[in-house]
Amino acid sequence: MTVSVISFCLMDNHFHLLLYGEEEHCIRFLNLYKKLTLMWIATHRGAPLNGEIVLGHWPIARDKIHEKVVYYHRNPYAAGFRTLPYYYKWSSAGLLFADRKEQMKGLTKASDLSAECKRRYMYSRVEVPDNWYFTEDDMVWPGSFIDVNFLERLFQGPGSYMFEMNNSNIDKDCEREMLMDSMMLPDGDILKMAKEHASRLFDKNDIGQCSKGERVSIGVMLRKDLGCNHKQLARVLKLSPSDLKLMV
Repeated sequence: MTVSVISFCLMDNHFHLLLYGEEEHCIRFLNLYKKLTLMWIATHRGAPLNGEIVLGHWPIARDKIHEKVVYYHRNPYAAGFRTLPYYYKWSSAGLLFADRKEQMKGLTKASDLSAECKRRYMYSRVEVPDNWYFTEDDMVWPGSFIDVNFLERLFQGPGSYMFEMNNSNIDKDCEREMLMDSMMLPDGDILKMAKEHASRLFDKNDIGQCSKGERVSIGVMLRKDLGCNHKQLARVLKLSPSDLKLMV
């Protein structure tokens, strides 16, 4: 299974991950990521995650990849974070067209660390490639696993990258495409999330026990969290599409 990580952006309640590879391999990667993340949380928090990690995936045409990169990297700015995307610590934005030698000052190569030290950094016995690097705060440097060369080839140069980063229309176009493709999320996964909202918000064990207004409220939350199409939400929540079209 060969999958390359092209770019990423970690936000406070969700994250974006752009993978390059065969679709079936990318899906296997995501499922493995989900499994290992849940195991890590259960082990190091002392309790399982209260909720579920919901992973949606959307195939991207090659000529649209650069737009998704820009959309991911603009996410903190679009969400109101008071920092330029290039300086946001939890994304790959700062890796593009940067002085790599300057960025790598103070980093520690994995091959220079003992096995015990690497396990302490990673909270895991998973083998770390010798050519990976760690930052001064014991985090894996993103340049270790991001295919920066592939990323830079998507743009003609730093000027093109900066120009597109200032194009707010890309946000609208990408969000519209993701909403159109959101039907890829299985009804069962959405229903599970709906039941969790029903239990937490209205102390109801089943969607059928919720009033129409409560189900609409759940639909609003699911649309915001998952980007679900209103027709799919209506089907899952046992509502008429017209009940949701103007409200979700």
